[in-house]
Amino acid sequence: MIARLALVFTTLALLLAACGGDSSGTPSATPTAGEATDATATPGGAPSPTVAIPAIEPSTDIDLPPGFTAYIIAGDLGLPTSVALSPEGAIYVSQYAGIILRLEDADGDGVFDRKVEFASELYFANGADFAPDGSLYVSSQGRVSIVRDTDGDTVGDQTEAIITGLPIGVHQNNGLAFGPDGKLYLTNGSTCNDCIEEDELSATILQANSDGSDLRVYARGLRNSYDLTFDSQGRLWATDNGSDPPCNTTDEINLIGESGDYGWPYRAACDNFQSGIPPIASLGFNTGSTGVDNYDGDQFPAEYRGDLFITLWGSNALAPRPGGKLLVRALINEMPEGPQVTIEEFGAGFTNPIDVVVDRDGTLLVLDFGGTLYRIVYTGDGATRPVD
Repeated sequence: MIARLALVFTTLALLLAACGGDSSGTPSATPTAGEATDATATPGGAPSPTVAIPAIEPSTDIDLPPGFTAYIIAGDLGLPTSVALSPEGAIYVSQYAGIILRLEDADGDGVFDRKVEFASELYFANGADFAPDGSLYVSSQGRVSIVRDTDGDTVGDQTEAIITGLPIGVHQNNGLAFGPDGKLYLTNGSTCNDCIEEDELSATILQANSDGSDLRVYARGLRNSYDLTFDSQGRLWATDNGSDPPCNTTDEINLIGESGDYGWPYRAACDNFQSGIPPIASLGFNTGSTGVDNYDGDQFPAEYRGDLFITLWGSNALAPRPGGKLLVRALINEMPEGPQVTIEEFGAGFTNPIDVVVDRDGTLLVLDFGGTLYRIVYTGDGATRPVD
């Protein structure tokens, strides 16, 4: 069993094919369990909605900036790979073994105490997202499927593969998202570490209609984009894992444009800033960049709105030095010539953080491949508690 689990970890590490960096964290604040924040003003002047604090002690393992607190709200999730929010706000988690779980909080204490199997046999599921009509789309190895709950019992009873035959090799298809245009966008990694691909669908971001038709390459030259997100301006952002040795290039965050070529394989001195469209920012060597989401909530201080949060899974066995295992913030500075991005560490102490999603209340959900789901809440000076 131990050997089998180690093999799974190694396999996912190879799928990520990470390259990255390192930095240090800051201890978090620890409010009383069970309290609620009811902020009328936060630093920067933005109002913050009332947020229920989980009725448990904060996690002592996760280091965050002052004013932020992490809570473990679900555990024993197997080897989870992505988080998806339904239109009603329910939380779903995909597993590497192909199972999709729906999390339930039976007693309303903010901790998920029940896991319902919503779907299964979606092997090597690396991405999930809900369409506007409430259907769950799952990216599993070589295909994209729609899972529907046709009888309303919160269990999927109809699975339809709408895209099949995607190229598979060292990497596969990973994250997916719906754009403002209603189209489906899908990352599809390279079949190798550093080569010229034979299949034009490899090392790309793909676009298709919601029924899977008209599949086409939207952007190329992306070695292994694991996740993608749209911001409030409708711009598409995506993480990308750099090459392993001998080329050994940095992981990156890219602003994706239609028909853009982002330069992989990096033939110009193994430098991903010299081939094709350069990344907006480097995420460092050996980091295993995975999940990304745009912060569009109001619970964090106002200066966070419009920034990106990115999970860095961690280095694999081929990396020349360890890195990653972090949650980072990408600060976006809008300039006349285009956005400029600064990367700073936000959270440390994870096993292998693999996805991040902004919940409806503006808190942050961070999924760890170790089987844990965290909720990060702003509990600092801008958050006042209601009077008894």
